[in-house]
Amino acid sequence: MINVFIIGIGLIGASLGLALRDSSLVSRIVGFDINNESLRKAREIGAIDYFASISEGAREADVIFLCTPLSSFPSLIEDIKPLVRPGIIITDVGSTKQDVMSLFEDLPQNVWAIGGHPMAGSETKGVNGADRYLFENAVYILTPGKNVPGEVLARLVNLLETTGARVEVMDAAVHDEIVATVSHIPHLAAVALVNLTEGRSDRLMLAAGGFRDTTRVASSNLEIWEDILFSNREILVKRLNDFIDSLDSIKQALELGDHDYIRRELSSAKNIRDSIPQMRRGLMPGLCDIVCIVPDKPGVIAKLGSILGEENINISDIEILRVREGDGGTIRLGVASPEDAKRAVSALRANAIKAWLR
Repeated sequence: MINVFIIGIGLIGASLGLALRDSSLVSRIVGFDINNESLRKAREIGAIDYFASISEGAREADVIFLCTPLSSFPSLIEDIKPLVRPGIIITDVGSTKQDVMSLFEDLPQNVWAIGGHPMAGSETKGVNGADRYLFENAVYILTPGKNVPGEVLARLVNLLETTGARVEVMDAAVHDEIVATVSHIPHLAAVALVNLTEGRSDRLMLAAGGFRDTTRVASSNLEIWEDILFSNREILVKRLNDFIDSLDSIKQALELGDHDYIRRELSSAKNIRDSIPQMRRGLMPGLCDIVCIVPDKPGVIAKLGSILGEENINISDIEILRVREGDGGTIRLGVASPEDAKRAVSALRANAIKAWLR
């Protein structure tokens, strides 16, 4: 059985605690945070068994998760070094890995350092955003140190897989290159787009779903993202230059009236985007989406579940797309297979609910 010590009880730390709570591999989960209210809330919702000082928690732990901002890692590692015993695993949840792995090199011999990055999150920061299923089907990257034995890595992989995550192992430099393109630049693009509105009410009033979806990540935690961007700035600057070059080419084509170039860019982007596996988080296999229109009244979502439950169809994902108070709304339901989706549509229509496959 594994004793887990989580340092930093925010969104990721508390969600890890909740997700590991039901694992048969875990004996107890201990937490530490500088915010006493976060610790109290975490214990109240069952994310940790109890809280302890860093010295107490580190001495008794088999696995330590560092779930604090990257800027706190140097001092944390210095505090932990004299406390941990040989054979312990120390991992983290930071969004960049090369700097972290360099810091981990200073740990004592036979203390196993394995970088980690769960590709999951939420705009709701802190313990109040904790979600037992945050890691379900999310990609969870591990970047083991050079001397980590295979059986030690397997032990952490087995533990993390009990959260529902899909664990992938890769080199830290490769990880940082990829996330610069698929995570960090999109975040900066969202920041730039939002700031382009200058916060003017007339512009924001016209911000429809496309703008909101594109800029959603601009609402993320400021402190965390400042750490992320500067910790990966060398790679990020290179990829930003490529992004800026691409935008410059599009701008020039518009200035010159080059329809062929714009058409090629639009077509290429559509083809690449359409080739991405349909997913909710990480590499989750594609769900089949059903859209239905329902009245705005109590119990309507329960009714949808009841109708599909009678057909033995499980709702794997649900989202309220739009609602007009007192009138009705549009709901998206995700089911596992095309066959289930067709049966679901038939069952919903048989119950006088407008429904169709997306």
